Amino acid sequence: MSYFKLTIDELTFNAAKKNKTYAQRKIYDLYSQSIYNLALRILNSEADALDVTQEVLIKVFSKLHQCKSTDSFGIWMRKITINMSLSLIKKNAKLITNINFKEKTITTNPVEITSSLEYALSRLPTVSRTILWLFEVEGMSHQEIAEIYGKTISFSKTHLSRAKSLAQSFLTQQGGGYEAVK
Repeated sequence: MSYFKLTIDELTFNAAKKNKTYAQRKIYDLYSQSIYNLALRILNSEADALDVTQEVLIKVFSKLHQCKSTDSFGIWMRKITINMSLSLIKKNAKLITNINFKEKTITTNPVEITSSLEYALSRLPTVSRTILWLFEVEGMSHQEIAEIYGKTISFSKTHLSRAKSLAQSFLTQQGGGYEAVK
């Protein structure tokens, strides 16, 4: 479930539009972690995710008058987060050409499973990782993802399929130290 689907009350929304600090703080408390988590998934860098979180919140508070309702507020903020994260990727233009995986055995320990999944996710190419996250966690449709990238729906579907396949191969690879997680 995407935490961006949470809504804020009208009083907080209107007070934040009037630059009331208490209302902006309430929005910050409600959404900052979601913004950071989404940016981190897209950027795969804690420092960049923190920067994007700060920039998103600044933009949200300065452009709040552009958001028409509390129902669309979280989705509007999510779109800003995605766009700013993708802009940073384009700005840095880091091309991943070689992926090296260290051997790691996955046990039934939930902490180690999560760690292994995080590790595999962090090794996916940026576009594939982002599309996987937007589709599976944020619940966006292929149409919405295609619009963000200015591409076709098949672009989104292809990258999602490749991301799932690649992530699965990292976790089930024979001889690579990974075992299937059931």
